Amino acid sequence: MLQSPVEVEGKEEYVVEEILDSCLRHNKLEFLVKWEGYTNENNSWEPEDNCRKAHNTIAAFYHKYLQAPRQIAQMQFDDLKFQPYQNFTIPNTSIISHLEVEM
Repeated sequence: MLQSPVEVEGKEEYVVEEILDSCLRHNKLEFLVKWEGYTNENNSWEPEDNCRKAHNTIAAFYHKYLQAPRQIAQMQFDDLKFQPYQNFTIPNTSIISHLEVEM
């Protein structure tokens, strides 16, 4: 028997049973959702915005699959310390009249 949607704030919504996978499509995070009361044939890829109320289910998915694709918040980038490195595998070169010359 198929489960009917629940009403939340006057809108019908389906209940997420489990997040099965995640991927980045066109720079947008999507989740493969198993819907409560439905078979695997009804699983669907949903954008992150459609899954905002399933944060506990998403957290459980990421706890189980640590390497799964996820969005990184801008504030996490802000905390990273940039340290330039020197590339030792490419010799120093100079361009003289469009010719590369090793120094």
